[in-house]
Amino acid sequence: MDIARHINRLNPRQREAVLHTDGPLLVLAGAGSGKTRVITTRVAYLLSQGIPSEAVLAVTFTNKAAKEMRQRVMGMLKANGTKPPLISTFHSLCMNILRREIDKLGFRRDFTIYDTSDQHSLIRNLLSEIRYEDKSFKPESILERISMAKNDMPLPRSAKKDEPDDIEVISDAVYPKYREAMKTLNAVDFDDLLLHTVKLFNEHPAVLQRYQDKFRYILVDEYQDTNRVQYRLVSLLAGKHRNLCVVGDDDQSIYGWRGADLGNILDFERDFPGTVVVRLEQNYRSFGNILQAANGVIRNNRQRMEKTLRTEQGSGPKVSVFRADETDDEAKWVADRIELLKFEQQIAYDDVAILYRANLFSRPFEEALRRKRIPYTVVGGTSYFEQREIKDIASYLKICANKRDDLSLLRVANIPKRGLGPGALGKLFAFAKEHSLPLLDACRRADEVLDLGKRLRNSAQGLAELIERYSARFAQSKDMSNALRDLIDEIHYREHLHDLYKNQQSVIKRIEGYENFISSLAVYEKEEKLPDLHGFLEALALTDMLEQKDETKTFGVTLISFHSSKGLEFPIVFIVGVEEGILPHKKSIHDVEEERRLFYVGITRAMKKLFITHTRHRVKYGKAVPSSPSRFLEELPAEVTQNVSRFADDSPDTPEKAAEDFFKNIQRMMQK
Repeated sequence: MDIARHINRLNPRQREAVLHTDGPLLVLAGAGSGKTRVITTRVAYLLSQGIPSEAVLAVTFTNKAAKEMRQRVMGMLKANGTKPPLISTFHSLCMNILRREIDKLGFRRDFTIYDTSDQHSLIRNLLSEIRYEDKSFKPESILERISMAKNDMPLPRSAKKDEPDDIEVISDAVYPKYREAMKTLNAVDFDDLLLHTVKLFNEHPAVLQRYQDKFRYILVDEYQDTNRVQYRLVSLLAGKHRNLCVVGDDDQSIYGWRGADLGNILDFERDFPGTVVVRLEQNYRSFGNILQAANGVIRNNRQRMEKTLRTEQGSGPKVSVFRADETDDEAKWVADRIELLKFEQQIAYDDVAILYRANLFSRPFEEALRRKRIPYTVVGGTSYFEQREIKDIASYLKICANKRDDLSLLRVANIPKRGLGPGALGKLFAFAKEHSLPLLDACRRADEVLDLGKRLRNSAQGLAELIERYSARFAQSKDMSNALRDLIDEIHYREHLHDLYKNQQSVIKRIEGYENFISSLAVYEKEEKLPDLHGFLEALALTDMLEQKDETKTFGVTLISFHSSKGLEFPIVFIVGVEEGILPHKKSIHDVEEERRLFYVGITRAMKKLFITHTRHRVKYGKAVPSSPSRFLEELPAEVTQNVSRFADDSPDTPEKAAEDFFKNIQRMMQK
């Protein structure tokens, strides 16, 4: 293994991070500082020192990042055929552990992983069960509270000083029933994957010791995004050998709203005495003026570890700041500027990104780009896995894999129609509850449900027979994709779509959707050494929505939110709507520092040229409302920024200069 060649390509700080092997290590990796190269080279170096592959664990947040890390490590190791270590997401790691050990917690090993849609259905059922009629509390609100409770690992109610609000009261009432129902259904949600693993380690020390001895060297990527449960999990695994390396950037911690705890990285030295800290401050992405703008903004945060980004690429052009009259004027200016850059500098549309605080701000920019016939892609929207036909087919697979999964059976019991409407299913469900049976067993014993008509009993038994038959076929078959196609044909799902959607194009789109799903199953079977239905459903469940957005194939100008842009880079970036109430957001005014980090992340996406826009008036609910420039604009260093006019990006915003530049641009266009 010629690992020395890879190490010699690193700068001194990167090399220090790679060569430190024993004891706790905190790598503060600034934006664009080559952290992935450091992580992968460090893993390869550990293996070159004779450490077995099985003893090394690298954990990150998305399958995309794990795959990239795995490919890079394999590229370094291919010379001698060393087996790759486990490079995994948090959820995949915990899922694999639980698949072997969850029976110690009273679950069966063939558990199902519930996604958000499944959780919503269960919450609705539980609200109905406790006869809670207030429709103002939506399932997602209750699930949000439950998830927060799980991830924050809060103190008991008696230890809290504040009185609970209404939503917390109902969430507290639903939570115990939710946990009980999940255990009955032999199901876990995404939070449970982590929580159950921590519980397993806490309650079964011998199991914990086995995994501590297995993973003697642990590396965690994007550590600033970890929550308290992930922190506890990592602390338990690394507690014996203490060879823990975490890589992250506190300045890019922007997920506090979904549980990320900035304190995990800020307190790492205190939590792991003897920590060595390495700062990666050399940026390989952006010109100097962009980095100075980023440094100038982020240094105003108090909760941070000191670091300053620098580059050897030169200063580059100044950061351009444009103030538009109102919303549509801002969008028109951005579209005009993109068109001018394309005309004058032959930039590719794919090199341009428009960043905004939230997806709801995309509309005026879409309209302006359409008027200019500039191609674009909006990153976001409905997930492929949330489409109706995919959810239907996935539910059939889930009940075939886990016969206790009542929610999946309820979803497909009348898809296509079998006469098993709410009334019939209610009677079957009541029978199941009375006899402590899964709903599938109740369908099998439908003859015993006396208040069901003969036709409905036959339908229920036919459904049970169908599930049993295909469950056996999926378990035995080495050709699951063809089994799925046969199932779809047998239930006449294509005809069901024709009945559901009268528009032929909609039907074709849905058919293409499930055909792609069948193809995904075929690819899984081909790539996996020991494919099974559980493995496919796990891969399906662990594909998170943010990752789907990141992997979207974009064409033309990219329209994207700050949160979704993290980890990406673009030669030319427009940050729009930089106004008070938007950035910082009016609902986040209590945590301005995270909003400032969000702006910092946006700035550091730009490689060559950065434009920042705001308006004098913002159209809200059809009315023009006065806007104030964001406080963050005042934090941009004056020497690296310039206020620009409608036509110029290198001159003061004056009417005389604007007119002069206008005529210069007209002459330049005529000459070309």
